[in-house]
Amino acid sequence: MLNTHPENLDVWVLAGQSNMQGCGYLEGAPAPDERVWLFTMAGNWEIAEEPTHRLWESFTPVHKDFMRPALTEDLIGLSDEEIAAKGRREAVVGVSPGVAFGKTMAEATGKPVGLIAAAHGGTSLDQWSPGLKSQGGSSLYGSMLERIKRAGGSLRGILWYQGESDADESLSSTYAARLDRLIVEVRKDTGKADLPVIVVQIGRVIGWPEDACMPWNQVRKALYELPDRVPHTAATTAVDLSLADLIHVDTPSQIRLGKRLARAALSLTGQADIPAGPRVTGVERLESPPTLRVRCCGVVGGWLPQSNIWGFGLLDADGKLRADGQPFNAKRDPMDPASILVMFPGLPDGELTLGYGQGFNPYCNAVDEADMPLCSFEWKVG
Repeated sequence: MLNTHPENLDVWVLAGQSNMQGCGYLEGAPAPDERVWLFTMAGNWEIAEEPTHRLWESFTPVHKDFMRPALTEDLIGLSDEEIAAKGRREAVVGVSPGVAFGKTMAEATGKPVGLIAAAHGGTSLDQWSPGLKSQGGSSLYGSMLERIKRAGGSLRGILWYQGESDADESLSSTYAARLDRLIVEVRKDTGKADLPVIVVQIGRVIGWPEDACMPWNQVRKALYELPDRVPHTAATTAVDLSLADLIHVDTPSQIRLGKRLARAALSLTGQADIPAGPRVTGVERLESPPTLRVRCCGVVGGWLPQSNIWGFGLLDADGKLRADGQPFNAKRDPMDPASILVMFPGLPDGELTLGYGQGFNPYCNAVDEADMPLCSFEWKVG
């Protein structure tokens, strides 16, 4: 373990819930890299390796406090240190996007990168509320601020992957406003008015009833639209990534996600020639065959695959996929590689809503030539 680090670290916070904490299998995890450092839960700098979040080692009490009520009988009598040591010995999962992000950033910038582990699985946005700051390290927000202060280095931004715990009817409608407030407050508290924040649009979950998917879609929408509401932010998605279990992103996909987050981070921190990721700019009707052309900006090269792009469908008034709204193909527009042609047997007259990546378990595969994905979206077409 090391307590010193390079003086010129570019520091990024890993915040959110379990998919940022990391649940990918350790087999296949990215190898440590001497250019990538981790400010651990224990409050020390060391060369980063997965798992990045060893919660029972936390020097701020909130992480242990959240876990104590769920301790199994075989752990109740153990000390924090014994539980932490047991967890290290027996860990088989825990890969996050962190190390892959750090390696990609270090390669691109030529500078060492520091990661601050701050995420905690199963947590809601209200548990991250800046209103709990007065609780210090007994709140997630206060703990994050303490870690930023103690870690030092040059704070460059926050990576945020959270929203699954807010995807219900009582919380999803206010998710956007609460997330925006969190960003405003953390920028005030760090003294960085334009601190970059990059969010991950929540991905898939298996086994949940599709008729209850609207709050999930609403949280996805709030995350995707963040750059339209708040400057110096970016959004990517996990909707096309593979899973390790019913809800958690697996190791190969965490590595892909880390690289995606890095491209967005580079775009927000001075490398404007690197797009932060594709964004839909419009959808228009075409005839023969009935087609909706999805126009996008921020696309590198063109869309892949060039044909058989999956994930599109027409939505009804309740935002659910229509039975008569399935396209027979979607492909890269040969005249404009940044656009996608979504072709249908027929299109109803009047206003339509095109969706991509809607519902709990869509199959989506649209990425550009830099593996930056098309985010889940919905768009009304006149």
